[in-house]
Amino acid sequence: MNLEYTILYLVWNITVFSLFFIPTNKYREASIAFLFQQFVTWFLGILVVEWNWINYPVRLLANVNETSFTFEFFVYPVIGIFFVLYFPIYRSLFNRFLYYFSYTTGITIPEILFEKYTDTIEFVHWTWYYTWISIFLSLVLLRVFYKWYFNERTGSRNSLFSKVD
Repeated sequence: MNLEYTILYLVWNITVFSLFFIPTNKYREASIAFLFQQFVTWFLGILVVEWNWINYPVRLLANVNETSFTFEFFVYPVIGIFFVLYFPIYRSLFNRFLYYFSYTTGITIPEILFEKYTDTIEFVHWTWYYTWISIFLSLVLLRVFYKWYFNERTGSRNSLFSKVD
C-alpha cells in the first residue's frame, strides 16, 4: 500500500473515531450540520474539479466521480459538525472570529502539505488562499444555516458573528 492510500485510510479512521465525541443529545443538530455541509462541499467540489482547478490523482471511489470523496463527503462535513456544536456564541466578536480563523487555517495547512508532498491533491489553477477563502465562506454559510434552522436567537439578526442573548 502506498503513502496516499495510507493517508486516506488513516484520515477515515480518525474521522470515524471522532464521531464518538459527538454528545448524544446533539445527534439531531450534528446530522443536520453534516448533511448541509455535505451538500455545499459536494456542489463546490464538483465545480472545482470540472473547471480543472484541482485534480485528485489518488482518491477513493475513483470510478464514481473525480472529487475527493474522503474530504468532500465525509471529513469536512464531520469537521463542520464540531464547528457548529462548539461555536463560542457567548464569547467576544474577536474570539468568534478567531474560532473561524482557527478552523479555516487548521483545514488549509494539511491540504497545503498534502498537495506539496503527496498525490492526494494537485492544484492546477488553484492556490492555498482560494482554499482558505472557500473554507471560511462555507463555514460562515454553515453557521448562518445552523442559526436559521435551529432558530437561534441573536442580538443582531444580520451579524454573522453575533452572540445569543
